[in-house]
Amino acid sequence: MVCRLFFESLTSCFHDKIKAMRILFWRQSCVAVFACLAFSGCATLFGWDIHAPAVLSQRFYTHVQTQNQRLAVYLDPSLPGLISKNKGGRFADPQTYHIGEAYIPILIEGFQQGFSEFILIENEPSQEILSRYAVPYLVYIRPRAFLNDVTLKGQALSFETETLVFDQNLNLMDRFQNTGSSDARRVFAKKGGPQINLNASLENNVETMILHIQDAIRSNRWQGGKA
Repeated sequence: MVCRLFFESLTSCFHDKIKAMRILFWRQSCVAVFACLAFSGCATLFGWDIHAPAVLSQRFYTHVQTQNQRLAVYLDPSLPGLISKNKGGRFADPQTYHIGEAYIPILIEGFQQGFSEFILIENEPSQEILSRYAVPYLVYIRPRAFLNDVTLKGQALSFETETLVFDQNLNLMDRFQNTGSSDARRVFAKKGGPQINLNASLENNVETMILHIQDAIRSNRWQGGKA
């Protein structure tokens, strides 16, 4: 009788330890999962945060040569914190594309490559500022649209901006829109996911913008007066 009671007590204690170990295991597993999500940099509990590398490719430096020209750039105040939650389809996971944080470094690096003298104006520009720094052209850039086209073949991201060019007296010389798009299938196949697609769309936007400005200056298209 005593042996049976001892055996039952030992068995109960063993089961209690197994139960406690299971609870501890599940707690540790949950902590590990939450830690991975928190520090992964892209996954969240409610979808995906997409951060582009914010660097220019060697292709950009091949296509864009430095032009001997001074100009200033003023960015629309909405650009630095610009994000998009366009997930590209009804059944896609929630996605947040951090556009502004990547676009501004790409744009600055692009204009430094595209022009011999480049000034970034942080406050709203005036004729006095442009005259003081002998800036003949002011480039004002504002966002228009961000598109996320997801199909069975892959994903294509595109970013559209509107650019206004003013002379030193703040007369409007030119206004144009340009779109940078990622080459979805090629980028996915060779480089990897939506972060690279986002970077490619922003880079292509900056490239087409700079080439347009360079062509206008080279051809003296803005010498005729106001737009």
